[in-house]
Amino acid sequence: MRLVYGGDFFEHGSCVYRRRAMERLGFTLFPFDFAPYMAAGGPLARRVRVRLLVGRQVERFNRDLLAFVAEVRPAVVWLDKPVFLWPETVTALQALGAVVVNYITDNPYGTLFEPWFRLTRRTIPVFDVNIVPRPSSVADFTRAGAGRVVLMPFAFDPVQQFPVPVAEVARTVPVSFIGAPYDNRPRFLAALAATGQPVLIRGERWHRHLPRRVANITFGPLAWSADYRRAIQDSAICLSFVTHHNHDPYAHKSFEITACGSLLLAERTPGHAALFEEGREAAFFGSVAEAAEKCRFLLGASQHREDMARAGCRRAWRSGYSNDERIAAAFTEIDPPFGRLLAERARVIIAGRRAELGLD
Repeated sequence: MRLVYGGDFFEHGSCVYRRRAMERLGFTLFPFDFAPYMAAGGPLARRVRVRLLVGRQVERFNRDLLAFVAEVRPAVVWLDKPVFLWPETVTALQALGAVVVNYITDNPYGTLFEPWFRLTRRTIPVFDVNIVPRPSSVADFTRAGAGRVVLMPFAFDPVQQFPVPVAEVARTVPVSFIGAPYDNRPRFLAALAATGQPVLIRGERWHRHLPRRVANITFGPLAWSADYRRAIQDSAICLSFVTHHNHDPYAHKSFEITACGSLLLAERTPGHAALFEEGREAAFFGSVAEAAEKCRFLLGASQHREDMARAGCRRAWRSGYSNDERIAAAFTEIDPPFGRLLAERARVIIAGRRAELGLD
């Protein structure tokens, strides 16, 4: 199947991982990169463009996308968070014979005001298919007039995120969090450190929320690709929080941590509980006190901790949590016969990958 994949192809972003999964699944894929339109001009021009969603680059984005699709003539146009897209451009793409799919990991109907979703909310009802990662968005998009909404939860990348033998893992970091300072995370981690638990935080913009000198907290740079995998694997315990302003029931990071073979200590939510068995495949917390207690226990019970990490890893690799399997499942909802073909391809790909890694 010929497919135009549009997205911000930042080298280490999840958009690139989905694109590569589609290539593995056998799509004849034509990439359309959003980055030149998002990044054009100086910092002020970029901020104004994203907030107002007007100007030459927004116009050029819509014109160039339409011309690209007219030249390629794909069966499907998959657009990953197309915040510059006009409703009339979607209609014009459909007139060219393409099924136009909107995929968005963020939540245009979340509690955090994000002005760059104004066009998105207008465009949602026009798409042939909207693909969303959380059940609440299925309801929100449907109420907004979307015709067809498909649930595709977050996933891990089977090429970038994978386990290595325990003997090759240092586990030099007792407890870590890798990610952004969203929601209540800075306050939570400061309170956790105040219990005496050392925590390594890796990410950007933390200096705006926590001073650089906080007892029991150390800071490191955000890690990408192989460095991200090693940062997870170097940690005895990896913390994971859901993004509350997006109404997420589970965290993207939770799939990546378990797929890499490290122990997941995540917020206790119905979403996490449905994906991993508490106490056997992952550990959950509902408060700072409980997180601190779990850290103390698990750091003192290394064999139990590693057994849980291995069980969580098996669950991730055997339960359809990879990008390849998630995308195939989404297409099964869009086009059942074709989706079943993709699902079989994904099964073979992941089974082969498990055999390479010695996970069978």
